[in-house]
Amino acid sequence: MSQVDGRILRSQKSQSIILDAIIKLINSGNYYPTAEEVAKESGIAIRTVFRQFDDMESLLMKVDESINNKLLYDEKIIKLDLPLLNRLELIIEERLYYYDKYENIMIATVTQLPKYKILQKKYPEYQKLLRKRTEKIIPELLNIKSNNQELIDASLSFGFYQRLKFQGLDKSNIAKSIYNQCKKLIMSSGE
Repeated sequence: MSQVDGRILRSQKSQSIILDAIIKLINSGNYYPTAEEVAKESGIAIRTVFRQFDDMESLLMKVDESINNKLLYDEKIIKLDLPLLNRLELIIEERLYYYDKYENIMIATVTQLPKYKILQKKYPEYQKLLRKRTEKIIPELLNIKSNNQELIDASLSFGFYQRLKFQGLDKSNIAKSIYNQCKKLIMSSGE
């Protein structure tokens, strides 16, 4: 029994080391690490990498799972009795924190969507979770025009954040731009 437990523990430890290695590679700007690079970074033989993960897709799925679990534990408590625009500011602050902290992982995920079916399945699920989080904090969004709801969701997206960043805006100006855009959409919805 303890020999089996020991193997399970070693396997879990190896998986953890491999996951840490691929996340480190991606965070350093290597969006498409190879199995060989992961093995080298982790100090684990490539055979062991493939013993733990059948292929790169299953490894990337575990990375994606790991990061999304971290996101769920990173959520801040936002009081629902705060005024609408304060809650909007806090949601934007939370999103920008995620985007800044996990930027390279998100870039790697988005750019590898066409290649991996599991990411194609999971990515929309995580987008729905982010949207549900926003709607939970700002339930008033459910009462505005549906096209404005979609535009607010798009304005809070990683893609919109990236576009503003590549246009040269710093984090503070990105936050202001997103806030102004969402505020305008919320306020104009009653017209």
